[in-house]
Amino acid sequence: MSENELRQLALDLRKQSEEFQLLHSQVTQQVADRFYEARQRFLDGVANKPKKKKPHRYLSLVYPQSGWKLSNTREVGQGKNKKRKARLRLSKIGFFTLIVHRELPLEQVSQVCVKLNPSGRIHAIFLVEEAETQVQASKEPRKAVGVDLGIARLATLSDGRFLENPKRLERSLERIRVLQRTLSRKRFLSNNWLKTKMRLAKQHEHVKDFRRDLFFKLGALLSQEYDVLVLEDLNVQDLIQKGETRKRRLRLHDSAFSELRGCLEWEFVKRGKTVLAVSAYNTSRECFLCGRINQNLSLEDRIFHCPHCGFTIDRDLNAFLVLLERAG
Repeated sequence: MSENELRQLALDLRKQSEEFQLLHSQVTQQVADRFYEARQRFLDGVANKPKKKKPHRYLSLVYPQSGWKLSNTREVGQGKNKKRKARLRLSKIGFFTLIVHRELPLEQVSQVCVKLNPSGRIHAIFLVEEAETQVQASKEPRKAVGVDLGIARLATLSDGRFLENPKRLERSLERIRVLQRTLSRKRFLSNNWLKTKMRLAKQHEHVKDFRRDLFFKLGALLSQEYDVLVLEDLNVQDLIQKGETRKRRLRLHDSAFSELRGCLEWEFVKRGKTVLAVSAYNTSRECFLCGRINQNLSLEDRIFHCPHCGFTIDRDLNAFLVLLERAG
């Protein structure tokens, strides 16, 4: 079936069900659009076969053109507690009071996505279409920074600064385990099961929000100070599979190297700056001074000592210097 046929089928099914009639007509068509896109990704070989999603797992609605209205935008509070609030009306659903995080031109909004998190928080996402702006290259010398990712130190910079790994998941693990055991004893989809599931989701969301907030702040700081970002091109999944102990695999998951790299790249690209990914093979074992490999270096060694030329330096700092040299 074509995309238009699927959209018409969704409208026909909506007329036959009183439950589906509670949704706006364009929201119903958007469900058909999602299925069509998922099927195309599967046929193109870039995604798995689409699966039927249960009602309690369908947590977002999209209003493409109409069916929503933003009004009564106002400022409340004073000082640090000052916020901008607005009232969002969704057709067939009702009114919501929003905390507006930034200014947006309402005439350029192409769609509104309302997303319910498992923790119970609701986010309204406004998609605004803007023309691309060409960033003019500066003629000044470009400053580059190398970032080496690790478990003990989450990120070590080539200028000598480093960020300790907060290990947010590991510190919250005992609380998560207690909630998970409590959830397993509840009857599926009962009120107590739903309450416990929401408490567990809030705990996971706190870990996720803490991590993303830290990553974006680091990216904003580096993108303001430097013009070029040099990163290791790590195969994170391979590192996790080759983890020698359970705790090491847990800390690799907790470090979220792929998410950190994505946040850093997004901050640099947003400001029109350059990101270079360099092969991570033997960056810790290669000597920055002579270029030879120290085969005897283990994970416990924090100081790099070259047996060939005698060069001695912090292990992570040597890895940055090697990264910058490979990036040219």
